[in-house]
Amino acid sequence: MRDLGEQKPASRDEARLAQRLARYLATWPAIDRQRWEQNCAPADPLDDPGYGSTLRLASRHKIARGYTYWLRFLDEAGWLDPAAPPGARISHARSAAWFRALMARGNAPFTIAGRFAELNLAIRVLAPEADRTCILQPNGASIRQRLFMDKRELLIPDARILYAEGLRLMGTAEQCRTRRKALLQFRDGLIFAVLSARARRLRTTAQTMATDNLHKVDGRYRIDYRPDQIKTARRDNVLLPARLTPFIDRYLGEIRPALLRGTDHGALWVGTLGKPLAEPGIEKLVRVRSKALLGVAIGPHRFRHALGTTAPLVNRTEPGLARAVLDISEAVAAEHYNRANAIIATEFFHAEMLAATQAANDHARLEKIRRRRE
Repeated sequence: MRDLGEQKPASRDEARLAQRLARYLATWPAIDRQRWEQNCAPADPLDDPGYGSTLRLASRHKIARGYTYWLRFLDEAGWLDPAAPPGARISHARSAAWFRALMARGNAPFTIAGRFAELNLAIRVLAPEADRTCILQPNGASIRQRLFMDKRELLIPDARILYAEGLRLMGTAEQCRTRRKALLQFRDGLIFAVLSARARRLRTTAQTMATDNLHKVDGRYRIDYRPDQIKTARRDNVLLPARLTPFIDRYLGEIRPALLRGTDHGALWVGTLGKPLAEPGIEKLVRVRSKALLGVAIGPHRFRHALGTTAPLVNRTEPGLARAVLDISEAVAAEHYNRANAIIATEFFHAEMLAATQAANDHARLEKIRRRRE
């Protein structure tokens, strides 16, 4: 069995992203490259930082890739003037033409919306003063309105089911045919359990260090994240469930050393070759394990949706529970809470329907008995 999560270290992933970003930039006109480098450079803390200086490498890569597609389109259409500033190349007519070109190429609606979103952010970096209305609302209507796009329905599993699956994977790991499979299943089960119980973001999960972040206090484990490890750039202290303590003890004392093969790099999550599990590796193993459980693959971020929806179901007296557990905004927490309210309302409706059906059946049965006696 191939390791479901083995990937190169995060530093190598970032190096590859940086290389691809450099290749994209190399194809741009000189004025675009100059503005990008200037506006994405780290800002002085005393100055008002521009949007570009706040972007992480992955975001810069994604935006630059989308902008490269836009430049290629302009070039193919004969509209690319290398000497013109980026803000002067956008217009309602060109946005409409690009929309038609993307449609003609067979791009899915969400892909088209993504391309326009990337172009909008790229112009925000390259030409902050430019009017981006022609991108956001070409000829007066947004791209989503033109595509008649509805918000995609997501499968939101109960976090308790995901947590139970993590415990099951760890509890049955010894039944695997080989030692290697047992090590991987135990590791995957612990990742499942931690994600379903606390659901930190993928990047944060991949950067968790056993030596620096994980601490055992009064018989329970706690993960203390630095601001640079968190999307919101705030310290985050994550107390793990007491039930996971013996499993984490075993992972740290037995499973992780066996996976390390001697060299300890400090990362909490380790692959079979002893290297840290990067974001793509964790994403892959979660999708494979979740598909085996649910019949549908879900990514690590879906665990946040699951926990946000399940938390209000577990404790109705604490509507802010999901926000506290996930460290999310009030608006996002309200969305999860509303979804939980809908689930509860549906369950009450089903219960009432079942009771009404049962009462009707009882009444019909009594009527039948009465008629027989007459």
